[in-house]
Amino acid sequence: MNHAREIIEIPCEQIRIGERIRQELGDLEELANSIAAEGLLQPIGINEDSLLVFGERRLRAVRDILKWPTIAARVVRVSSILAAEHAENEVRKDFTASERVSIARALEEQLGDRRGQRTDLALPQNIAEVAPHVETREIAARRAGFGNRTTYEQAKRVVEKAVEEVVAQMDAGELSISAASLIAEQPPEAQRQIVHMPATLRRQIVRQLRQAIDLPSTAEARRIARETGMHVADRTGRYRSGATAEERAAAKRDLDAIWAVTRAVLALADTPLDPVELASRLEYWHCPGIRAKSPIALAWLKKFEEAIRENKQIS
Repeated sequence: MNHAREIIEIPCEQIRIGERIRQELGDLEELANSIAAEGLLQPIGINEDSLLVFGERRLRAVRDILKWPTIAARVVRVSSILAAEHAENEVRKDFTASERVSIARALEEQLGDRRGQRTDLALPQNIAEVAPHVETREIAARRAGFGNRTTYEQAKRVVEKAVEEVVAQMDAGELSISAASLIAEQPPEAQRQIVHMPATLRRQIVRQLRQAIDLPSTAEARRIARETGMHVADRTGRYRSGATAEERAAAKRDLDAIWAVTRAVLALADTPLDPVELASRLEYWHCPGIRAKSPIALAWLKKFEEAIRENKQIS
Protein backbone atom coordinates (compact mmCIF):
# COMPACT_ATOMS: atom_id res chain seq x y z
CA MET A 1 0.00 0.00 0.00
CA ASN A 2 1.23 3.50 -0.82
CA HIS A 3 0.74 5.12 2.57
CA ALA A 4 1.93 8.49 1.29
CA ARG A 5 -1.22 8.75 -0.89
CA GLU A 6 -3.79 7.49 1.62
CA ILE A 7 -6.47 10.19 1.96
CA ILE A 8 -9.24 10.03 4.56
CA GLU A 9 -12.09 12.29 5.67
CA ILE A 10 -11.47 13.05 9.33
CA PRO A 11 -13.41 15.13 11.89
CA CYS A 12 -11.65 18.47 12.34
CA GLU A 13 -11.92 18.22 16.11
CA GLN A 14 -9.81 15.05 16.11
CA ILE A 15 -6.80 16.79 14.56
CA ARG A 16 -4.19 18.03 17.01
CA ILE A 17 -2.05 21.06 16.19
CA GLY A 18 1.35 20.89 17.81
CA GLU A 19 3.89 23.67 18.18
CA ARG A 20 4.23 25.44 14.84
CA ILE A 21 7.25 27.46 13.72
CA ARG A 22 5.41 29.85 11.44
CA GLN A 23 3.00 32.03 13.43
CA GLU A 24 1.78 34.38 10.67
CA LEU A 25 -1.11 32.65 8.90
CA GLY A 26 -2.07 35.42 6.47
CA ASP A 27 -5.59 36.14 5.21
CA LEU A 28 -7.65 33.11 6.25
CA GLU A 29 -10.93 34.73 5.17
CA GLU A 30 -9.72 34.89 1.57
CA LEU A 31 -8.55 31.28 1.75
CA ALA A 32 -11.89 30.19 3.23
CA ASN A 33 -13.76 31.95 0.41
CA SER A 34 -11.59 30.16 -2.14
CA ILE A 35 -12.20 26.77 -0.51
CA ALA A 36 -15.94 27.44 -0.33
CA ALA A 37 -16.02 28.28 -4.04
CA GLU A 38 -13.63 25.68 -5.42
CA GLY A 39 -13.45 23.02 -2.73
CA LEU A 40 -10.35 21.85 -0.88
CA LEU A 41 -7.95 21.29 -3.77
CA GLN A 42 -5.08 20.02 -1.60
CA PRO A 43 -5.69 17.85 1.50
CA ILE A 44 -3.91 18.63 4.73
CA GLY A 45 -1.34 16.20 6.13
CA ILE A 46 -1.56 14.33 9.44
CA ASN A 47 0.50 11.54 10.97
CA GLU A 48 -0.78 8.22 12.26
CA ASP A 49 -1.76 9.85 15.58
CA SER A 50 -3.85 12.63 13.93
CA LEU A 51 -1.15 15.23 14.65
CA LEU A 52 -1.03 17.92 11.98
CA VAL A 53 2.03 17.69 9.75
CA PHE A 54 1.13 20.38 7.18
CA GLY A 55 -1.84 22.49 6.11
CA GLU A 56 -2.57 24.56 9.23
CA ARG A 57 -4.01 27.44 7.20
CA ARG A 58 -6.35 25.09 5.34
CA LEU A 59 -7.42 23.41 8.58
CA ARG A 60 -8.15 26.69 10.37
CA ALA A 61 -10.05 28.08 7.37
CA VAL A 62 -12.22 24.94 7.14
CA ARG A 63 -12.67 24.39 10.87
CA ASP A 64 -12.88 27.93 12.27
CA ILE A 65 -14.39 29.96 9.42
CA LEU A 66 -16.36 27.57 7.22
CA LYS A 67 -17.33 25.42 10.23
CA TRP A 68 -17.07 22.20 8.22
CA PRO A 69 -17.17 19.18 10.55
CA THR A 70 -14.65 17.13 8.54
CA ILE A 71 -11.68 17.73 6.26
CA ALA A 72 -9.78 15.66 3.70
CA ALA A 73 -6.41 14.63 5.09
CA ARG A 74 -3.49 12.75 3.65
CA VAL A 75 -2.02 10.32 6.16
CA VAL A 76 1.74 10.78 6.23
CA ARG A 77 3.17 7.59 7.68
CA VAL A 78 6.46 8.94 8.94
CA SER A 79 7.78 5.55 10.07
CA SER A 80 7.22 4.09 6.60
CA ILE A 81 9.02 6.97 4.90
CA LEU A 82 11.84 6.74 7.42
CA ALA A 83 12.19 3.00 6.83
CA ALA A 84 12.61 3.68 3.09
CA GLU A 85 9.40 1.87 2.16
CA HIS A 86 8.93 4.74 -0.26
CA ALA A 87 11.43 5.94 -2.82
CA GLU A 88 12.57 9.53 -2.33
CA ASN A 89 11.34 10.55 -5.79
CA GLU A 90 7.88 9.21 -4.86
CA VAL A 91 7.73 11.53 -1.86
CA ARG A 92 9.00 14.36 -4.04
CA LYS A 93 6.23 13.71 -6.56
CA ASP A 94 3.41 13.47 -4.02
CA PHE A 95 4.06 16.60 -1.98
CA THR A 96 4.91 20.26 -2.52
CA ALA A 97 8.25 21.60 -1.33
CA SER A 98 6.74 23.30 1.72
CA GLU A 99 4.86 20.11 2.64
CA ARG A 100 8.10 18.13 2.37
CA VAL A 101 9.69 20.60 4.81
CA SER A 102 6.98 19.67 7.34
CA ILE A 103 7.54 15.97 6.64
CA ALA A 104 11.30 16.37 7.14
CA ARG A 105 10.68 18.07 10.49
CA ALA A 106 8.47 15.16 11.54
CA LEU A 107 11.23 12.76 10.49
CA GLU A 108 13.78 14.72 12.52
CA GLU A 109 11.56 14.50 15.60
CA GLN A 110 11.19 10.74 15.24
CA LEU A 111 14.89 10.19 14.65
CA GLY A 112 16.11 12.45 17.44
CA ASP A 113 19.66 13.80 17.31
CA ARG A 114 21.80 11.06 15.76
CA ARG A 115 24.91 12.94 16.73
CA GLY A 116 23.95 12.10 20.31
CA GLN A 117 22.72 8.63 19.28
CA ARG A 118 19.44 8.54 21.17
CA THR A 119 18.60 5.07 22.48
CA ASP A 120 15.11 5.84 23.81
CA LEU A 121 13.55 5.62 20.36
CA ALA A 122 12.76 2.42 18.50
CA LEU A 123 13.72 3.24 14.94
CA PRO A 124 12.33 1.41 11.93
CA GLN A 125 14.48 -1.60 11.21
CA ASN A 126 15.57 -0.53 7.74
CA ILE A 127 17.08 2.70 9.03
CA ALA A 128 20.13 0.68 10.04
CA GLU A 129 21.30 1.02 6.45
CA VAL A 130 22.19 4.66 7.22
CA ALA A 131 25.69 5.10 8.60
CA PRO A 132 25.68 6.06 12.31
CA HIS A 133 27.75 9.18 11.68
CA VAL A 134 25.15 10.67 9.31
CA GLU A 135 23.28 13.50 11.02
CA THR A 136 19.52 13.51 11.61
CA ARG A 137 18.93 16.43 9.27
CA GLU A 138 20.71 14.74 6.38
CA ILE A 139 18.62 11.59 6.81
CA ALA A 140 15.39 13.58 7.09
CA ALA A 141 16.28 15.63 4.01
CA ARG A 142 16.86 12.56 1.84
CA ARG A 143 13.79 10.68 3.09
CA ALA A 144 11.60 13.75 2.49
CA GLY A 145 12.74 13.85 -1.13
CA PHE A 146 15.13 16.81 -1.02
CA GLY A 147 18.18 14.85 -2.05
CA ASN A 148 20.51 16.62 0.38
CA ARG A 149 20.56 18.71 3.52
CA THR A 150 21.39 21.96 1.72
CA THR A 151 18.22 21.90 -0.39
CA TYR A 152 16.16 21.05 2.70
CA GLU A 153 17.68 23.97 4.61
CA GLN A 154 16.89 26.29 1.71
CA ALA A 155 13.27 25.13 1.51
CA LYS A 156 12.91 25.44 5.29
CA ARG A 157 14.22 29.02 5.10
CA VAL A 158 11.48 29.81 2.57
CA VAL A 159 8.75 28.32 4.77
CA GLU A 160 10.00 30.22 7.83
CA LYS A 161 10.84 33.61 6.29
CA ALA A 162 9.11 34.09 2.94
CA VAL A 163 5.82 35.82 2.22
CA GLU A 164 2.99 33.65 0.93
CA GLU A 165 3.56 34.60 -2.70
CA VAL A 166 7.13 33.27 -2.61
CA VAL A 167 6.07 30.00 -0.94
CA ALA A 168 3.27 29.55 -3.49
CA GLN A 169 5.61 30.09 -6.45
CA MET A 170 8.11 27.61 -4.99
CA ASP A 171 5.38 25.01 -4.45
CA ALA A 172 4.07 25.55 -7.99
CA GLY A 173 7.55 25.11 -9.48
CA GLU A 174 7.66 28.70 -10.77
CA LEU A 175 10.64 29.42 -8.50
CA SER A 176 13.43 26.97 -7.76
CA ILE A 177 14.03 26.23 -4.09
CA SER A 178 17.43 27.93 -4.21
CA ALA A 179 16.02 31.07 -5.84
CA ALA A 180 13.11 31.21 -3.38
CA SER A 181 15.53 30.91 -0.45
CA LEU A 182 17.52 33.91 -1.69
CA ILE A 183 14.35 35.99 -2.11
CA ALA A 184 13.18 34.92 1.37
CA GLU A 185 16.14 36.75 2.93
CA GLN A 186 14.84 40.10 1.64
CA PRO A 187 12.36 42.35 3.49
CA PRO A 188 8.71 41.27 2.93
CA GLU A 189 7.81 44.14 0.60
CA ALA A 190 10.91 43.56 -1.51
CA GLN A 191 9.98 39.87 -1.74
CA ARG A 192 6.55 40.78 -3.14
CA GLN A 193 8.08 43.19 -5.62
CA ILE A 194 10.54 40.57 -6.88
CA VAL A 195 8.01 37.75 -7.38
CA HIS A 196 5.67 40.02 -9.33
CA MET A 197 8.40 41.14 -11.73
CA PRO A 198 8.58 39.71 -15.27
CA ALA A 199 10.47 36.41 -15.28
CA THR A 200 13.52 37.83 -17.08
CA LEU A 201 14.00 40.66 -14.60
CA ARG A 202 13.30 38.35 -11.66
CA ARG A 203 16.07 36.00 -12.80
CA GLN A 204 18.47 38.95 -13.00
CA ILE A 205 17.61 39.96 -9.44
CA VAL A 206 18.10 36.38 -8.21
CA ARG A 207 21.51 36.24 -9.91
CA GLN A 208 22.51 39.44 -8.14
CA LEU A 209 21.33 38.06 -4.81
CA ARG A 210 23.29 34.86 -5.39
CA GLN A 211 26.43 36.85 -6.16
CA ALA A 212 25.90 38.83 -2.95
CA ILE A 213 26.09 35.73 -0.71
CA ASP A 214 29.85 36.13 -0.27
CA LEU A 215 29.52 39.80 0.65
CA PRO A 216 29.84 40.98 4.27
CA SER A 217 26.98 41.12 6.76
CA THR A 218 25.12 44.39 7.28
CA ALA A 219 27.09 45.26 10.41
CA GLU A 220 30.42 44.37 8.80
CA ALA A 221 29.59 46.40 5.69
CA ARG A 222 28.82 49.45 7.82
CA ARG A 223 32.08 49.04 9.74
CA ILE A 224 34.08 48.89 6.50
CA ALA A 225 32.13 51.87 5.17
CA ARG A 226 32.97 53.96 8.24
CA GLU A 227 36.65 53.09 7.98
CA THR A 228 36.99 53.68 4.23
CA GLY A 229 34.39 56.37 3.58
CA MET A 230 33.05 54.24 0.72
CA HIS A 231 29.63 52.68 0.12
CA VAL A 232 29.95 48.93 0.75
CA ALA A 233 27.49 46.30 -0.55
CA ASP A 234 26.28 43.78 2.03
CA ARG A 235 24.80 40.33 1.49
CA THR A 236 21.23 41.70 1.39
CA GLY A 237 22.10 43.44 -1.87
CA ARG A 238 22.06 46.93 -0.34
CA TYR A 239 24.90 49.43 -0.05
CA ARG A 240 25.88 50.57 3.44
CA SER A 241 27.60 53.87 4.09
CA GLY A 242 28.14 54.09 7.84
CA ALA A 243 25.94 57.16 7.57
CA THR A 244 23.58 58.70 10.12
CA ALA A 245 19.98 57.58 10.54
CA GLU A 246 18.81 60.60 8.53
CA GLU A 247 21.21 59.81 5.71
CA ARG A 248 20.15 56.16 5.70
CA ALA A 249 16.49 57.25 5.57
CA ALA A 250 17.28 59.41 2.55
CA ALA A 251 19.05 56.49 0.89
CA LYS A 252 16.00 54.31 1.55
CA ARG A 253 13.76 56.91 -0.09
CA ASP A 254 16.04 56.85 -3.12
CA LEU A 255 15.88 53.05 -3.24
CA ASP A 256 12.07 53.10 -2.94
CA ALA A 257 11.93 55.63 -5.77
CA ILE A 258 14.13 53.41 -7.96
CA TRP A 259 11.79 50.46 -7.36
CA ALA A 260 8.76 52.65 -8.18
CA VAL A 261 10.28 53.93 -11.43
CA THR A 262 11.34 50.42 -12.44
CA ARG A 263 7.81 49.10 -11.96
CA ALA A 264 6.31 52.08 -13.80
CA VAL A 265 8.58 51.71 -16.85
CA LEU A 266 7.95 47.96 -17.04
CA ALA A 267 4.20 48.52 -16.68
CA LEU A 268 4.21 51.05 -19.53
CA ALA A 269 6.23 48.74 -21.76
CA ASP A 270 3.94 45.77 -21.14
CA THR A 271 0.52 47.45 -21.01
CA PRO A 272 -2.09 46.24 -23.55
CA LEU A 273 -3.92 49.57 -23.31
CA ASP A 274 -4.06 51.82 -26.36
CA PRO A 275 -2.63 55.24 -25.41
CA VAL A 276 -4.91 57.18 -27.83
CA GLU A 277 -8.05 55.57 -26.45
CA LEU A 278 -6.84 56.10 -22.92
CA ALA A 279 -6.20 59.79 -23.56
CA SER A 280 -9.70 60.22 -24.99
CA ARG A 281 -11.19 59.03 -21.70
CA LEU A 282 -9.34 61.53 -19.50
CA GLU A 283 -12.54 63.51 -18.81
CA TYR A 284 -13.89 60.51 -16.90
CA TRP A 285 -10.88 60.31 -14.63
CA HIS A 286 -10.72 61.78 -11.15
CA CYS A 287 -7.09 62.74 -11.70
CA PRO A 288 -6.98 66.32 -13.06
CA GLY A 289 -3.21 66.53 -12.53
CA ILE A 290 -2.53 63.95 -15.23
CA ARG A 291 -2.57 66.58 -18.02
CA ALA A 292 0.08 68.68 -16.28
CA LYS A 293 2.19 65.71 -15.22
CA SER A 294 2.25 63.86 -18.56
CA PRO A 295 4.66 66.29 -20.33
CA ILE A 296 6.96 66.25 -17.29
CA ALA A 297 6.94 62.44 -17.24
CA LEU A 298 7.56 62.32 -20.99
CA ALA A 299 10.55 64.66 -20.72
CA TRP A 300 11.96 62.57 -17.86
CA LEU A 301 11.54 59.35 -19.85
CA LYS A 302 13.22 60.93 -22.88
CA LYS A 303 16.30 61.84 -20.80
CA PHE A 304 16.22 58.41 -19.18
CA GLU A 305 16.15 56.65 -22.56
CA GLU A 306 19.02 58.81 -23.88
CA ALA A 307 21.13 58.02 -20.80
CA ILE A 308 20.47 54.28 -21.18
CA ARG A 309 21.53 54.46 -24.85
CA GLU A 310 24.75 56.31 -23.92
CA ASN A 311 25.57 53.83 -21.14
CA LYS A 312 25.11 50.94 -23.54
CA GLN A 313 27.46 52.51 -26.06
CA ILE A 314 30.09 53.09 -23.38
CA SER A 315 29.96 49.48 -22.17
